[in-house]
Amino acid sequence: MARESRSPLALVRAALLGPMFILGCLSITITQYVGLNVLPDAELIQGMINLTKTQFVVLLTFITSHINPSKLAVTFDPNGSDRFRAVDGTLLSTLTPNSVLISNHQIYTDWFFHWYLSYTARLSNLMHIVLKDLSHIPVLGYGMKNFNFLFLSRKWEKDKVLLTNQLLTMDANARGLGPANNVKHVASTNIRSSPSAPDVVHWPQGENSNKVWPYQLILYPEGTVPSDRTKGRSKAYTAERNLPPLDHVLLPRIRGLFLTLRKLRNTAEVVYDLTTGYSQLKPDEYGELVFSLKRFYLLGKGPSQVNIFVKSWKVSEIPLGDETVDIDDAKEEDLKKFEDWLVARWYEKDRLLDTFYKTGSFGVQGTETVVADIKLGSQLEIFPVFVPLLILALLLRAAWVLLWKLV
Repeated sequence: MARESRSPLALVRAALLGPMFILGCLSITITQYVGLNVLPDAELIQGMINLTKTQFVVLLTFITSHINPSKLAVTFDPNGSDRFRAVDGTLLSTLTPNSVLISNHQIYTDWFFHWYLSYTARLSNLMHIVLKDLSHIPVLGYGMKNFNFLFLSRKWEKDKVLLTNQLLTMDANARGLGPANNVKHVASTNIRSSPSAPDVVHWPQGENSNKVWPYQLILYPEGTVPSDRTKGRSKAYTAERNLPPLDHVLLPRIRGLFLTLRKLRNTAEVVYDLTTGYSQLKPDEYGELVFSLKRFYLLGKGPSQVNIFVKSWKVSEIPLGDETVDIDDAKEEDLKKFEDWLVARWYEKDRLLDTFYKTGSFGVQGTETVVADIKLGSQLEIFPVFVPLLILALLLRAAWVLLWKLV
């Protein structure tokens, strides 16, 4: 791609909003650090962590809406239980908590737009995201670790145990019988195929409805974004299995989502099957090149509209088979049934995106589309994000003045 110059306006925006984002992240981590070391109770700590999740998506939404103003178009079945409407240009949604969101993966900031969708339903504080390990990034990594995001090392023997434990913890908290309610685990099991990995921890059965902690989880079964390399691998794999070629998506990986839904099925109600397409992106282009982080946040060259087709599935309708502690002990026929279900969803996505690239819409009869701006419900929401940093600055100033007087 040819080298691009930045307009004066883009330079000004980057100069102002870049430091603002860094300071906002710092303020959020101050809240987390103080809360983790001062709050005396696990419930208070969980409430604080959930608050900072919302603050983070508020910060990202504010920055994104000023650097690259864009719209979100949501296409859905009006006869379903989920509702979407635009009021004064703002999207208001009704979604189900205790749900898993899956989507095709086009750019590395997909998760922001899907988290924003959760924000429009007032569920942004419940979010967990499965990502490659970002925990070593200064400030941002610390905050995401505290969010209890599910980081992957891309080593299955290690990842499956860590994922299992985090998913079981989410499930226990959603039943009011997890660590967020000061409940202790009741047993542990060592997975024989991973003798060096931590034990799988088990929580009490049942439910304590007095205080539950619902969740939403975002997961991208493709595991990566399209590129020459990943499309080549996907094409080779579909050919090896005598499957039709996929033009706009990658063949999904099976075990991560299979593990997720099996461990969450006691509490998860819905899987939101999202198909995501970006306006201005051509079918032969790669989203991560056209809308890279640099082009999006430094040059202000992001998509003019994000388009999401929403379909929902009850978890009880998805073939998951019998439970096992180790996901690799699942019966082959159970894994095959789930694989067939998931692969069918991805071929549906490929057809939807083919129509989208040709017509600009997903073209499904009986659906409705709501278009709204990607923005905060109120611009005032940004101010609480910076309160901890302001308090710290005032305390440091007071300490400096006192020290100056003493000297």
